Amino acid sequence: MSSPRTDEHFGCEHCWPESAEAAWAARSARRIEAELIDESHFIVTIQVCSVCSQRFVSVFTETIDWVDGEDPQYRTLLPITDLECAALKADGVSEARLNALGPDRRSLRHDFPKGGLARSYRGKGITVGRHD
Repeated sequence: MSSPRTDEHFGCEHCWPESAEAAWAARSARRIEAELIDESHFIVTIQVCSVCSQRFVSVFTETIDWVDGEDPQYRTLLPITDLECAALKADGVSEARLNALGPDRRSLRHDFPKGGLARSYRGKGITVGRHD
């Protein structure tokens, strides 16, 4: 069994590969450990890799497209430390708190904008977008 990386290195080759597309595909192998926010257009979960036990905070936002019904959706996955995980579970979650997590840490973004194609790419930290 692989052990999670530490400091600025997170995850393993199974859950956090270099390629954004491969990292997006790897999300299906993670299990949800905690649901922190469960609203229809704003969902925050903690996911864990089944291979190395690396935890990720996952943020989903969606806005309703009242005109065409093509709701833009955005997801961000950010690897988190054990201390960050414990604090999120114990102290609760706010948008400001999420935005403050690992601002210089590599994250994975998956955007599905209105009228556009879905794309996965690397970013930094979390920016909770507009949601209904």
